[in-house]
Amino acid sequence: MTRIKTFVLEELGPRRGVVDISEDESLVERGLVDSLGVFQLIAFLEEEFGVTVADDEVTPENFRSVSTIERFVLAKRGGAA
Repeated sequence: MTRIKTFVLEELGPRRGVVDISEDESLVERGLVDSLGVFQLIAFLEEEFGVTVADDEVTPENFRSVSTIERFVLAKRGGAA
């Protein structure tokens, strides 16, 4: 699911001068995700992967890193990539 990483780097990265990030690196600690970034990311996930993200699912456990977001999306899609 490199589409998530690509989105993060292309859409959220330029604001912070970030050009690369590891799959497990904290998006918040790198400054990539703030309140606006979360909304952009959720809109992308819902459109790109056909999932619905409920308010109570927007947690650090689900959105900490590219890896945690990938696992969250896979779980929402019933394990289908």
